[in-house]
Amino acid sequence: MKKQLLNYQWFSDNTFNNSLLNAFLLVIGCSCVFLITLNVYVMQLPIALIELGILAFTVGVWFCPKDWRYYQLVKFIYVSFLFCLILIGIAVSPLYSGRQVWVLIFPMASYLLLGKRAGFWLSFIGYSVVSAILFERFYADFGVALVRIFVNLTFTYAFVWGLTYGAELTHRKMLKTLRKIAITDPLTGLANRRGMAVNYPLQLATLEGKGDDLAFILIDLDEFKKINDHYGHDIGDVVLIDFAERLRAHANDNEHVFRLGGEEFCILMSAEQAKDWALTFCQYVDGTILKFEGIDIHYTISVGVSFSQKEGRDFKLLYKAADQRLYKAKSLGRNCVVLAD
Repeated sequence: MKKQLLNYQWFSDNTFNNSLLNAFLLVIGCSCVFLITLNVYVMQLPIALIELGILAFTVGVWFCPKDWRYYQLVKFIYVSFLFCLILIGIAVSPLYSGRQVWVLIFPMASYLLLGKRAGFWLSFIGYSVVSAILFERFYADFGVALVRIFVNLTFTYAFVWGLTYGAELTHRKMLKTLRKIAITDPLTGLANRRGMAVNYPLQLATLEGKGDDLAFILIDLDEFKKINDHYGHDIGDVVLIDFAERLRAHANDNEHVFRLGGEEFCILMSAEQAKDWALTFCQYVDGTILKFEGIDIHYTISVGVSFSQKEGRDFKLLYKAADQRLYKAKSLGRNCVVLAD
């Protein structure tokens, strides 16, 4: 088995937001290329030049480093820039041009690209300015007809905002659920190897911040295959669930208990507590009988412990050292704890 800790990238909000932004930029960029070509063909060179500027800005945002400290500000300026151009277009175009419908991209683009708060205020400002432009330029000529247009625009605008909000809220709930499923072992309910990928660097940083050392306690159920062969896999699953419950009951923080696969479990804790905890827990498992449907099952565990201060902060080294000590515990007759080589 390849024992390494992969970076946690499953169901990431940043990944989703970046994909959404890239899709938006791609649409805007392709639209600019088409409109530049069209306006050059009809000799509308000033408009084509403006669209060339939009294209250049779009390409710049595409290649802008996503981890740059001013990246959010760049996105805000970009979206605001597009909105200003739309407002200018509405301000200089006749009512029949239909350019007023571009205001409908305000709620979706600003909300999804900038977030709820910034998106709301930018959309509200854009909508207010459009309303003022329409009434200032066209009310004297169109009167009640303009009011009907304004009412329809208002309801459509609200609908797009509500639809965007509902879709984004549903997506975030689904993302949270999927993230939970992705890092949880379905049998025992403990965090799995992916959960370890999230938790390990956080726990390491927390303990180092307190001036402490991190202990990685690797646990394997002894001769688990014999349990499966003798009682059946259903009872084997009961044993795994029972052991997970024992781990939960004896751990100070259930977020630091994991099932890595098969009958292999681990727990992260302070090195100061690890030695006494591992010895006490090993004795507890040995001295406790699992009773299930009239069957008494006695099982034991072997434990290997490694320490970040001794083995290093790299998870692969920590795992390797704990794994070697675990197998040493097996070779010593099982049902014991090995803390050093």
